[in-house]
Amino acid sequence: MIIQSGVRLGKPGRGRGGPADPRYNARMPSFVFGTIAFFVASYFIKRYLNDVGIPKTFVRGLVVFVLALAAAYGVAFIVDRAAGLAG
Repeated sequence: MIIQSGVRLGKPGRGRGGPADPRYNARMPSFVFGTIAFFVASYFIKRYLNDVGIPKTFVRGLVVFVLALAAAYGVAFIVDRAAGLAG
């Protein structure tokens, strides 16, 4: 493979991170499920905080973001592990 001015020339090989890499295809489901989990978690966390009566402030927004992000990371981790076990 020849590298000229930041552009790789040649056939994409397996294990190099290109579209032919099987690990590339395994990352997409974790991204999709993680994104869905983020929005679902943020919806339910906001709903819970409304029921408890916590006022809408900047800190509350950060709490919602961090907890939803943690849920999304958890779901993506589980999907990655399941994809690793399946193939």
